[in-house]
Amino acid sequence: MFSQTQQSGIEKQGNLRRHNIQERVRRNLADDENGIRRLFTMGNEAVPSLIKFLSDADEEKRGGAARGLAYIGNQQGMQALRNAVKAEKDKETESAMSCFLAGGLVETKSESDLDFLRNTIERAQIVADDDEAAFSAVCAALALGMRGGGDSLAELRKVAKVDVLGVEEIGKAIQWAESKSTPRQTPTEQSLSDEELIKKIVLDGTFFAQEERSKTSVEELTFNRQRNRALVSLEIYNGPKDARGYDLVLAKESSAWRVVGIWFAWVA
Repeated sequence: MFSQTQQSGIEKQGNLRRHNIQERVRRNLADDENGIRRLFTMGNEAVPSLIKFLSDADEEKRGGAARGLAYIGNQQGMQALRNAVKAEKDKETESAMSCFLAGGLVETKSESDLDFLRNTIERAQIVADDDEAAFSAVCAALALGMRGGGDSLAELRKVAKVDVLGVEEIGKAIQWAESKSTPRQTPTEQSLSDEELIKKIVLDGTFFAQEERSKTSVEELTFNRQRNRALVSLEIYNGPKDARGYDLVLAKESSAWRVVGIWFAWVA
């Protein structure tokens, strides 16, 4: 049996490890450029700390925590994010959190999640001249568009009429959904590496293949430690003053990669 001293030592080691993880998460939340990739690489290890930061006094930390949880896609973290969106009082932060949550619901089977996506779009139709509501609607539409199929066409067409960042891809998603009933399946080629397969899926197996294909490229790719999830930064470049970027997360199951998350990342 462990002595009380041994037990105390183990507890101290555990507390120190948790403290170290929380500090790493805190530092990464402050680093917009590379922090999200380090959090993604940490994966489930970062989730408890990220959940704590959802209630931080700093709005940017709350938004950053929401982004980290959405990209990691851990079930516990996503539920905490759902709760945080409902509880958030700051309008701008709530909009950002809603966008991150929406982007992580590409493969949801929950009717309440699908209602959240549809209601986010409907709210933008009701509230005129509300930039936060309009952008949240684009986030929801991107997720519905990435799901494929024609059952979301009505919602996508509503968003396509809104003058807001990211709406270009909604038009692509509509064309994509009209041309097929399910997302295109890119055949698995045994000779391709995971990196090559992921790039092929993102560029040729999603609505990003619909238009501007020659101007669309994968700029960065990061795996989690288990190499069963990948964070992809995609760029659509029409010139130095006409470019935009998206983040996608893919998950691997039974040797097949599929898109499970999509977020508008930046515009130039």
